[in-house]
Amino acid sequence: MFAGLLVLAGTLAMGTHLAVGQAEQRLDRLGVEGQSAAWRQTLANEWQRMRAEATAVTRNEALIGAMRADAGISTYADPLYNRLRAGGIADRVVVLDAQGTVRYDSDGNRGERVPLAEAALADGRFHEGLHHVPGERIYAGLAIPVYRGGNPIGSVVQLRDLSTSALESMAEAIGGRAALLDGRGPLALTAPFSMSLSLSGRLQEQAAAGRVDLDGRHSQVVYLPLTPYAAERPTANVVLSRDLTESVATQNLINALTYAAAFLVLVLIAGGLYLWLGRTLRPMQQAMKTLDRIGHGEFHADLRADSRVTEIARLQQVTQTMAQRLGRILEVEEENARLAFRDALTDLPNRRLLLEHLEHAIHTVNRTRRHAALLLIDLDNFKTLNDTCGHSAGDRLLQALAQRFTARLRDQDIVARLGGDEFVALLEELSPDRSQAGVDAQRIAGELLKAMREPVRIDDIEHVMSGSIGITLFPRGYDTPEELLKQADFAMYQAKHQGRNAVRFYDPAMQRTLLREAELERKLRQALGREELVIHLQPQVDPEGRILGAEALMRWPQPDGTWISPGEFIPVAEHTGQILEIGRLALLQACQTLRAWQGRPGLEDLPISVNLSPHHLRQARLMDEVTGILEETGAAAQRLHIEVTESVMADASPQLTANLEALRARGVALALDDFGTGYSSLGYLKRLPLDVLKIDRSFVQDIEHDADDANIVATIAAIAHNMGLSLIAEGVENEAQRDFLVRHGCQRFQGYLYHHAMPVADFEALVADGPGGANQADREPRGQTE
Repeated sequence: MFAGLLVLAGTLAMGTHLAVGQAEQRLDRLGVEGQSAAWRQTLANEWQRMRAEATAVTRNEALIGAMRADAGISTYADPLYNRLRAGGIADRVVVLDAQGTVRYDSDGNRGERVPLAEAALADGRFHEGLHHVPGERIYAGLAIPVYRGGNPIGSVVQLRDLSTSALESMAEAIGGRAALLDGRGPLALTAPFSMSLSLSGRLQEQAAAGRVDLDGRHSQVVYLPLTPYAAERPTANVVLSRDLTESVATQNLINALTYAAAFLVLVLIAGGLYLWLGRTLRPMQQAMKTLDRIGHGEFHADLRADSRVTEIARLQQVTQTMAQRLGRILEVEEENARLAFRDALTDLPNRRLLLEHLEHAIHTVNRTRRHAALLLIDLDNFKTLNDTCGHSAGDRLLQALAQRFTARLRDQDIVARLGGDEFVALLEELSPDRSQAGVDAQRIAGELLKAMREPVRIDDIEHVMSGSIGITLFPRGYDTPEELLKQADFAMYQAKHQGRNAVRFYDPAMQRTLLREAELERKLRQALGREELVIHLQPQVDPEGRILGAEALMRWPQPDGTWISPGEFIPVAEHTGQILEIGRLALLQACQTLRAWQGRPGLEDLPISVNLSPHHLRQARLMDEVTGILEETGAAAQRLHIEVTESVMADASPQLTANLEALRARGVALALDDFGTGYSSLGYLKRLPLDVLKIDRSFVQDIEHDADDANIVATIAAIAHNMGLSLIAEGVENEAQRDFLVRHGCQRFQGYLYHHAMPVADFEALVADGPGGANQADREPRGQTE
């Protein structure tokens, strides 16, 4: 008891001490935060004043004209400096040319770097920050880029000495003193500092606060780090000091009162404990003896009058109530234990109990060598029933199916509900022969499918369901419950993909394919985030081999020098929706290339074609996206061609048609790719704003030997000619194919007869070489296809 009292006293004393310490820390923290805010506002005021006078530089035609000449500019810069100094705007002006050479320095050309000016010259924008001359001055600076004819010709830097009005304003704002210091010592003081200006003998790299007691006065000193523009670490501090004598005296009084209150509380607690123990200890001892006798079946009512019988009776009543509640709690725990292992809706084993059974089955089959099977059952279109008839009808259907599944299984088998519309059946003690075990498992699965197809009457409506079942047999070696469930899940989804209402066994090759696709999706997401995918260009040429344009084909290089084929990652991207990001990246890189070709002979007139997926072409934001990329890159819309796959015309929605018409109105040419392989219709050729028709490679490759392909190609060429459309043949691989196409009016070709797809730099070199340049067929990296 006394030990507990001592612990309470110690805890109270420690808590009081911590509270006092936290109050002092809070005072220091508030000082740092408040003075940091005041210093930031002071700097902001200086920069605002500089920006207000920026027009004195940008509109100073005399100074700008002198900056463009090679002669000295002091005659024009001195008036600007005198004006800014007289107005209290700047104490120093530095003028640099476009190469970063100092042309004028009002403080004498010191040859020092001015990072603010370098930044302004680099990006052509205003830059503000601090400039430090070690041991001399710290300036607040504003770098102003100077342009003539849209080209930067230099930069003017206004520098305001912080030791003047800024330091005085700060001291006045905090009602104390302020100083600047760097590694060489103090630079400026508003009043003499009688204490050391550094808490630790070196510059503070983070805001810090300290206390100084001198001659009976208490002061708080706050150190704020100053980091020059483009520097990695602070090189100076601003030191702010204010008198806290009155605050410290008040805090000391509060601390004393806190300690006194804590001591008084401790005394009251001790007195209260003493009185409580004296009044209740004896009756409590008697009550404990009475409870002990009740526990042994003995009860005596001859209690003394001073034993507080009422309290004992209350204690007995509470004991009986406790026993009743404990009984009810035990019943609830038993029910909870049942629910922990059973599904509340169907009363079948739930996932937790299934995993225990499955763990036991794995050990059993490894010991007996008799096979077992795990069946994952998923109802087809169960959501439709829920949405149309309500969740109550869906629940009753699940209950009916649970009863049917249980009736169709053998005594040694179990069926569990995983949740939703998924059930799992565990078949044990199958044949030691794996083939026979598979036959038995498939037979039982067929019985379960038959049970699902039997009508279920709910609210006088008959419902007929079907399901998809995935089966995995074990043992396979290193089996785990989660792995077996995953295998059955793979097989079940394969059954759904192959038409539903079916049974499929787990196939490791299928799992490897799905895992490969999942890994490829993850890597593709990372590659798109890092913009690792790049376009290669396949030239489009005339019969003499002169390059008339190019088609952009997306390529994905790997760190080891290999390439992931578009045939692998494009289907995955279409399935996951990443094809939109690939399309945006192809558009951006193609437009960047077109912009880079502007003004380059042989390249500036060449168009680039970009393939966009049907999903991309139906996006409502497509036009905004294309317009934004054209404006961002500065590429000419007339040099951008967008290829539309013919299959998209099978669902030519109003949004798609509107997008194509808007692109054409913007100046972007439209090409119909793979013509003749899908939804071929002269109606949409007439209705849509197309410019180019592309003959698919599947028709070109056999035109020498297949009369049908030759007739189709001739017909397509005639259609393009009659409708005024340009014609491009894809997949031209030999001269016989080219000659046939030329005879039927095709004058543009794309294929391995001329060039493979190649990096942009190789394409540019090929154009520079002219029509006699080297054929690029041998330069194509491994793993790439058109």
